[in-house]
Amino acid sequence: MNILIGSNGGLTGIYLAKQYRELSDLFLIGADSSEICTGKFFVDKQVFLPIATDNLFIEALIDTLNNNKIDVYIPTHSKEIKVVSMNSEKIKNNTNARFLVSPIETFMELESKLTANKKLSEVGIPVPRLIENYETQYPIIMKKSIGSGSHGTTIIENEIIHRAYKCTFDDVGFYQMIQGKEFTLDCMFDAKSQLVGFNQRQRIKTIGGAVSITKNDNEFDVAPWIDIISNRWKFCGCVNFQYIVEEGTPYFIDVNLRFPSGGLPLTVSSGLNVPQLIIDILKDKEVQKFSLPKENNNMTMYRYFEEIFE
Repeated sequence: MNILIGSNGGLTGIYLAKQYRELSDLFLIGADSSEICTGKFFVDKQVFLPIATDNLFIEALIDTLNNNKIDVYIPTHSKEIKVVSMNSEKIKNNTNARFLVSPIETFMELESKLTANKKLSEVGIPVPRLIENYETQYPIIMKKSIGSGSHGTTIIENEIIHRAYKCTFDDVGFYQMIQGKEFTLDCMFDAKSQLVGFNQRQRIKTIGGAVSITKNDNEFDVAPWIDIISNRWKFCGCVNFQYIVEEGTPYFIDVNLRFPSGGLPLTVSSGLNVPQLIIDILKDKEVQKFSLPKENNNMTMYRYFEEIFE
């Protein structure tokens, strides 16, 4: 089986390649827009692709999928995943590669934090209150409408700063500050948008938006809220939700239609084997529903840097 891992210079691409190298009968190909790519050390072949926002990306991707007889394609970067979703029918009609990405309609409603805040609220999901005027209690939070991790997130202490930022930035939203324990919920959905399983973990420490220390924590039962969300929208593949639990209520702050930034190894080590599930789902194998084994609750992951020299 030939597998293409897109954007394989990032944390997710490297991690997936290392996982797949442990399986037999797989030929791994990595794709990235830069020749200076750490992921090349973990694949059998490295190829070049333009950045996902380039007009030439889809045609180059189709050529790469066909020329390398790719069976399974795994886009890993958020922009790459969205472009693939937008062009999913064209890719399917012109290649034999199979892949898992959420429908573009889901992106349109949940990718932007501003839009997601409103859409989730409409179906009864708790979200931080959107601040649309200056008559509010400070501090509040400013967030970029579209972005990964905590990039662009700023605490606004008073009205003067609030007015200054609102006049300066167009692509941000201002929200009620929620204080409590912050969680990420890593979910896996099959090709029919059925939830295979999830792992709930606490975000303890981050570096550049990606979690560096994270711990499984099932103290709060989030299942009822995820049932509402997954019944309203269609998801495919790996998706993660971020929320803060304050006084027993989960306030959803982000929906990421991609792999989690840094915490995936904990989820896989806990039993939700995402790399294997991707292959099984795309080979139309029946997969078992997952629930976290009791012995894996409180399992903690500590991420560290490792060097490669060439």
